[in-house]
Parts: sequence; C-alpha cells; structure tokens
Amino acid sequence: MSPSHTIHYRDIDRYCDSLERVGNVNIILKANRINGYALWIENVGDIRKVVDDRGNQVWFRTVDQALEELINISYLSNQITVDKTNW
Repeated sequence: MSPSHTIHYRDIDRYCDSLERVGNVNIILKANRINGYALWIENVGDIRKVVDDRGNQVWFRTVDQALEELINISYLSNQITVDKTNW
C-alpha cells in the first residue's frame, strides 16, 4: 500500500468536509512494533499518507490515542483498518 498523495494532519477535517471526497473517508493505521501506528487515510482508492507540518509521518503510540484524536472529524468511516504487515 503506497500513498498517491500526502495530506497534512491539520487539513484532514477540511478534506473530509470537502466535495473532493466521495462517501466516508477510511482510516488506515499501519502498525509498527517500534514506532506505533502510522496514520493514512483512503477515499475511493485515493490513499494519502498523513504528515505533520514538517512533512514527517504522523504516528500514534496506541489505537486508543488515534481514536481520541480522530473522533470529532466528520465523514470518517466508523471502521478502522489496522495493517499489521510491519508488526
């Protein structure tokens, strides 16, 4: 799974609320035993790696932390995919 684009974490809410998306946006957490869970989003095959303001991958230490951060964003899917390929 490689991203088509990147998106800044601060822009997720705006992207999810825009006409650019179709349906709900899916959350993908790529698990890594050392770093935690990398945040990616997907909408109709458009996979976006979520980065911070410095262009670094956004990581969460736990799935709970990711849920707490993302809970109030509209149009995110209720289902989360955890990719354990690199666990």
